[in-house]
Amino acid sequence: MLDPQTRAALSEQLAPPPGFELGHAVGTSFTLDLETALTIPLSFASHRISASDGNLGILDAVRRAADRIDIFAQAGEISMGGRSDLVAFLERIVHPVTVRRGLFHPKVWFVEYASGDERAYRFICASRNLTADRSWDVVVRLDGRIAGGDKIEGATARNAPLAALLRRLPELAVQPLDDERKARIYTLADRIGTVDWEWPDGIRGLSFHALGLAGATLPELRGQRALIISPFVSDDGLATLRRGIRTDTHLISRADTLDRLAPASLGGRLRTAVLDDAASLLDQDARTDDSGALEPLTGLHAKAIIIDRQDGAQILLGSANATGAALRDNIEVMVGLTGPVPRFGVQATLEAMGALVENYAAQGGKQPTEDEESQYRLERALRSLADIRITARVLTGDSYSLAVSREERTAARADELTDGISVHWHLLTRPDAGGRGLPGVGDDPSMVADLALTDITPFMVLSARDLEGNERRTIVLAQLIDDVDTRRDAIIARQLTDRGAFVRLLMLLLELSGQQMPTGGAGAGFFAAAGAGGDEGAGLFESLVRAVGSGHGGLADVRRIVDYLLTTDDGGTVLPAGFAELWAAVWAAHEQLTGTEKDTA
Repeated sequence: MLDPQTRAALSEQLAPPPGFELGHAVGTSFTLDLETALTIPLSFASHRISASDGNLGILDAVRRAADRIDIFAQAGEISMGGRSDLVAFLERIVHPVTVRRGLFHPKVWFVEYASGDERAYRFICASRNLTADRSWDVVVRLDGRIAGGDKIEGATARNAPLAALLRRLPELAVQPLDDERKARIYTLADRIGTVDWEWPDGIRGLSFHALGLAGATLPELRGQRALIISPFVSDDGLATLRRGIRTDTHLISRADTLDRLAPASLGGRLRTAVLDDAASLLDQDARTDDSGALEPLTGLHAKAIIIDRQDGAQILLGSANATGAALRDNIEVMVGLTGPVPRFGVQATLEAMGALVENYAAQGGKQPTEDEESQYRLERALRSLADIRITARVLTGDSYSLAVSREERTAARADELTDGISVHWHLLTRPDAGGRGLPGVGDDPSMVADLALTDITPFMVLSARDLEGNERRTIVLAQLIDDVDTRRDAIIARQLTDRGAFVRLLMLLLELSGQQMPTGGAGAGFFAAAGAGGDEGAGLFESLVRAVGSGHGGLADVRRIVDYLLTTDDGGTVLPAGFAELWAAVWAAHEQLTGTEKDTA
């Protein structure tokens, strides 16, 4: 049953099994908040990162995972919560996508974990987007291993929709993925296609449905009674879902959604209800924030279809709303489960939700206002504009500049999309660096001059305003050409505000090589020096020496940051006294033991 007392954050669902670490993860979302996306790598590094690490911990986790995480989201639906330098490390992770018909709407994660040569897999299918939204959601998590023996054929057939979606993702990206990243995703698709999943307790049937892909069809939707949970409902979608139901259909949605259905859709044996926010606020099992205060879930974002049949309860959980667009046009993912009606059926689920649900006598017939219609048109126009490929070329001089342009073949289409709409764009890092309209076309780019190295970014904010004054903005990702190799080093250096910060980052970097770093006390060496002006160096020296010759990349990462700091005016205030000399000796020993050349870190 759908039990509202069983709570788990996405970070908990993504955390590796004991003894494993992240191999590769691919996630999808309709809307995406970059600030929220920064927390995803922490899910895989939660056993190493503590709250005291702050931005440095996030930076280290994102930097390490940049080549092992891919997130695909609908172009035109990407936003930024709070401003952060660290989004620069998401540039290779985030991929805006577009589809010819409908929307890109799945909310899934495909994860491969590694422990030596051993591999474990996890599939997560949710209803909520990768944002800071705190509405009610429903999540299916499945763990598994590669099938063997007589299970291979069944696993391959069952997982075919999942593998097909994974293979399709790179083709949907607005900006082409590099060959190596595509190859990794295709390899993951091949492996996911042969995973034998552990079925939830009491479940006797499992299926996957990737709607919107070639050859995809709706699952069987016939039975005695049904429960539909969906925040958005349309008349045609509801008709499709009710067509094969012989008796009652229970529909839990939002009040404004129910009010906008046609009165004819509300007839027959349809029972309508909404979530009772008052019951949610009184829920003593609500999650808590860091202060311990109650943090209740409010609003509905869960999507579920439950049908009582003679062969058991059929449960469909995932991203699809009860709308014609979701069932006919969008790319959506639903997980199908079959289990006993007394445990998983309509009545069992309604009883489990209990006081969270209250009846709502919808009359229907309410029409959207002119302002709402204008907002819808603006959203559609902005999604279409976000599909236009943009290029940003880095130019180097006394300062940095960007030559920003869009594809020539999109010129006529862009003029059509911006009819009656004023458009403005600017760099995510510099709200004052941009221009009116869209960037120039082809060989006539728009120029953005006088940029600092840390201002360079492929993330750009695109905003649109209509004649009624409605405004909407999104973040688009340009293709960055002739990037500066030390740009991310400069961003890291900007986080190092004092020697203590440098030491904390050093601890994180060396942890990759398995070093247990001292944190203070006798022999703390440079750790003491960073905080108290001491001059001992034994503790740090020993930790660095233990990393010499390591097959991991921790020491090479340290070298890259140190080399950059030594070229800056602030390096002397950030590096502990005497560290440059210590570092030179450590790196020379590392070169001698590993054959590493000075210029090939």
